[in-house]
Amino acid sequence: MSVIYEKTETGRQALQTRDPDLTRPLRNLLLMIDGNKSDADLHALLSASGVDLGSFDALQQHGWIRARTVVHESAPGAEGPATTVDPAARQRRADPKPEPRQSAFSRLGQSLRTAIGPREQSAREISAGLAEVIKCAAVADAELFAWLEHHVQDLLAQQPQAVTHAVQRIQQLRSDIEAEDRVQRRSPSPLEFGMPLASVIESILGYGRYLHGEALGLGMAVAVEISHELGMQTTASAQRFMTLLRNTGLPMDLPQAPVDRWLELLPVQNDGSSGHLSLVLLQDVGQPVSKSVPRTLIMDILDRAGTLVF
Repeated sequence: MSVIYEKTETGRQALQTRDPDLTRPLRNLLLMIDGNKSDADLHALLSASGVDLGSFDALQQHGWIRARTVVHESAPGAEGPATTVDPAARQRRADPKPEPRQSAFSRLGQSLRTAIGPREQSAREISAGLAEVIKCAAVADAELFAWLEHHVQDLLAQQPQAVTHAVQRIQQLRSDIEAEDRVQRRSPSPLEFGMPLASVIESILGYGRYLHGEALGLGMAVAVEISHELGMQTTASAQRFMTLLRNTGLPMDLPQAPVDRWLELLPVQNDGSSGHLSLVLLQDVGQPVSKSVPRTLIMDILDRAGTLVF
């Protein structure tokens, strides 16, 4: 049998106040306790992070968690108590997501005449649209990325020559990347850089509060932070990327949301690598790498960014 734990109010306060007795391994464990995972599941997720079965006892002794129920594992079709599932969470999973709004530069890319013609787009839409341009350059064209660094103000002002150059180059880049994906049977595609995390952010905020490009910018920023945390990307390279995002005018502050909501939405792999996400990260501009990333690392980064509500 497996024990299901849930946070107590005291545990939430300990997370919020960063209680000195709450060491990093214990904090990681407490963050992951959501009232649904069993102690065995949590131990499998966190065993490489200094968590052992005694860690559950330590959290209980402090009054930070409590046992909620016992699940008897049985063969398919056998009777037994079922794990409690949050009805609201089940409904969120069942409800289809609205189609994300198409980014400004994606629309521009469909027609060069539109790209250089009269504008009815707001400054915010133009800024959000540039996220797609930055993404393609970051994963496939270091020269274009450097060009963006020097011409971002021209693009924000919709200077026709700059816009035409960016749109033409992005169209070619996307075509080349997609062709390589088909030949190499590559998955995930480099074009997925920032996308899984952007989808989580859009779901947390609700579609419409952020433009798709704004969520993509935040997703890429978190991906760069992960790359840097893993030692894949140098500080100089990561700062260069963040500077371009800021100069584009994209939002840089992640939304705050309950920790359980982040855990619910982070897209964990279903290939046996329990508690990991498959993400496209950067070694440097123009050098994407597909990497399996522990969810605990992402939660740690979100925690340090102050985005987790306990």
